[in-house]
Amino acid sequence: MLGSTLFFGRNAHNHSRGNWKLPTWFAPSPAEAHGSQCGFCTPGFVMSMYALLRSSKQPPTKEQIEDSLAGNLCRCTGYRPIIDAFGVFAKTDDSLYTASPSESANGKAICPSTGKPCLCRNETDVNGNESSLLSSVKTYLPSSYNEIDGNAYNEKELIFPPELQLRKIMPLRLNGFNGVRWYRPLKLDQLLQLKSCYPEAKLIIGNSEVGVETEFKNAQYGVMISVTHVPELHTLKVEEDGLRIGSAVRLAQLQDFLKKVIAERGSLQTSSCQAILRQLKWFAGTQIRNVASVGGNICTASPISDLNPLWMSTGATFQIIDVNNNVRTTVAKDFFLGYRKVDLKDDEVLLSVILPWTRPFEYVKEFKQAHRRQDDIALVNAGMRVHITEAEGNWIVSDVSIVYGGVAAVPLTAGKTESFLVGKKLDYGLLDEAFNLLKEDIPLAENAPGGMVEFRSSLTLSFFFKFFLYVTHEMNTKGLSEGLDVANMSAIQSYTRPVTTGTQGYELVRQGTAVGQPMVHLSAMLQVTG
Repeated sequence: MLGSTLFFGRNAHNHSRGNWKLPTWFAPSPAEAHGSQCGFCTPGFVMSMYALLRSSKQPPTKEQIEDSLAGNLCRCTGYRPIIDAFGVFAKTDDSLYTASPSESANGKAICPSTGKPCLCRNETDVNGNESSLLSSVKTYLPSSYNEIDGNAYNEKELIFPPELQLRKIMPLRLNGFNGVRWYRPLKLDQLLQLKSCYPEAKLIIGNSEVGVETEFKNAQYGVMISVTHVPELHTLKVEEDGLRIGSAVRLAQLQDFLKKVIAERGSLQTSSCQAILRQLKWFAGTQIRNVASVGGNICTASPISDLNPLWMSTGATFQIIDVNNNVRTTVAKDFFLGYRKVDLKDDEVLLSVILPWTRPFEYVKEFKQAHRRQDDIALVNAGMRVHITEAEGNWIVSDVSIVYGGVAAVPLTAGKTESFLVGKKLDYGLLDEAFNLLKEDIPLAENAPGGMVEFRSSLTLSFFFKFFLYVTHEMNTKGLSEGLDVANMSAIQSYTRPVTTGTQGYELVRQGTAVGQPMVHLSAMLQVTG
């Protein structure tokens, strides 16, 4: 955290961001709304919110604010005051933030967040006087982002230093403790040359996995190669047969790319894209998705990877290049060989992923169950795909793929169940036999790693049942199958929850004690400003 004389001041001026003003005021909000207690988590919350405002071309919604704060954990406040503090930026009326402070007909200030009379500014005590008990909190909702003389700050908002952006990027070679070598190539041929010299070198991008291994698992890597600046690994292209996704593409970049593709191409060809996008929403938090890469997640080969079952079920292929520039292609289903073992030789690098377009009447669905919805690893996850075609007046399964994660050392394909379903008409009569085959395909021993065997076994059946209902519903929307029972409709709906809301009342205590009074934590202002 940097000094409060910059953008962490008590108030602020504005910077133009498209058709709205980017406020540089906000750090004291968590303090005055009682969102900063011990202060340990505060810098992360403040910087996450600042990053959202800096990157937004229009005022963020409350949903976007909560998404941007995901991944920051707090043990003190219960999150309500933190979300309340930053909720001021979810504007309901843009004019309230660019015009002078407005008042209602009875002379009370208007809250720019709700568009209603601002209670925290107008609170009075029983005698009709402004309550001194609320004086410490009444200022955290500003009437206007222009309520301070901008000359005090005069374009001192913290951004990435332009002089560093202008510097010419150079290949790097660094030496660390214990003989560790660290390289940063700028071209694919440089990377392949390094890989030929150091076959055992560890490739890193966001360091979200290797950093944990070296710090907490005593892993030793003598040579590390950062591929963050190799343009050939950052490809994001729309091609005739599908999407080409470079192995170094960050997951956050993939999210944005998929949203754009879905909007442009519609739902007919993008069922796989939609499933991956929905799964990414529950993949770690924003900070991790900003640095973690597609290839890193694939090659780590975690048995509980949220994406690998989807790559396998969608029929994705991986392009691999060796140090002699020879490129080979392998299907995702054949890539995972064992626990954290993949079909990648020491002289090879994962180049890109090819995600094929889906065909008419082809449906892809993602599943994940964890202890909690956000920021948690899966107990069981899955990717499922089915292609329905017409034959002799009936709509039957021509191709199906069912892949589970979290049930074995590698993502597991339900081969017997797939073979049984091909050529069949999807109806409720298939379910009993399909369930019995799934139990054979996805066995879980009583002492299986991870425990909770009975619950995890039931999840494998539950996911398939939900997939069956999802496909049935999709076919029904086209008039090709019977509709679902009302009781089953909830099974096909994606998880959603309303925006967090809450209130806190303060008792008016007159005995001279601080107990029950909304007083700002003494250290909070220092915590939020650095």
